[in-house]
Amino acid sequence: MTQLTPLGLIKILGQVTGIMVIPIVGAAVAGLVADRILGTSPLLVLSAVLIGTLVAAGGIWLLIRSGMRKGYGGRRGHGA
Repeated sequence: MTQLTPLGLIKILGQVTGIMVIPIVGAAVAGLVADRILGTSPLLVLSAVLIGTLVAAGGIWLLIRSGMRKGYGGRRGHGA
């Protein structure tokens, strides 16, 4: 198992923040603008946030899968 350094942990936390914040906030803003234009409040903002959350979940899943392939997870040995 690969050891994660403090700098590596900060990098991962930054990636997780970006992966979650950008799609959710971006979708919320787009939904608010679309709701204002079409007068459908709060239908589009709620739908957009749901879609942004699904995109963020997919991004986190890909990040976890990538980390597992790099050796950041898994078993520590048979006795641990």
